[in-house]
Amino acid sequence: MKKNANKIISVLVIFIGFCIISSTYFNTKKNEVFDDMNKLLYEQIVSLDELEEVSENNNETIVNEPIAEEEPKKAQEEIPTTTTTTTKSVIDYSKYYVGYLKIPSINLEHGFLDKTSKYNNVNKNIYVHPTSSYPDVEKSNLILASHSGTSSISYFKNLYKLKINDDVYVNYKNKNYHYVVRRIYKDSKDGTVAIRRDYDTTTLTLITCTKNDKTTQTIYICELVNE
Repeated sequence: MKKNANKIISVLVIFIGFCIISSTYFNTKKNEVFDDMNKLLYEQIVSLDELEEVSENNNETIVNEPIAEEEPKKAQEEIPTTTTTTTKSVIDYSKYYVGYLKIPSINLEHGFLDKTSKYNNVNKNIYVHPTSSYPDVEKSNLILASHSGTSSISYFKNLYKLKINDDVYVNYKNKNYHYVVRRIYKDSKDGTVAIRRDYDTTTLTLITCTKNDKTTQTIYICELVNE
């Protein structure tokens, strides 16, 4: 009887050990699969060539230079030429903002639009990737991208100054969400962006070109803080 009991206990110990090892293995494989699935095919939405360090060259006023014409030889009077100035209509995008991104350590505070908005464009605003979910969804990932550089549309020009544990805030639908930078890494510009995050955590992902490096982009993974 005692021998049978010992055999049963031995079998149970072996079975439990097998279950633990199997669980660890499958969890590891699951995370690897999630990482592969979570590669964003960025070129389908916004050209990676556009997401770069942009210099300040966006003027709201276009000056139409007159074309110089040779004066007719028999002309009795000089015909004055005129320079006309055409002003572009400036769109107040703030009317369409659905939320604001605020990063105190780099003095950044700027709005973003709904991901379906026609103005959701990296050359106009902070870009909300279409695969994003907003922070009011549990375990969501809000993915924001913007230019670096010196242009007026380079909203992420100082993102390179961010450090691990820096605070990042998102205000969405008049509710504040507090994130903390947990991971910073680079990825090559090859038409995809690999998002490496904890899928059990509500996340904010920030993407911009790496400062002084045209071959890579930098990804900042921020996790929601439960307060």
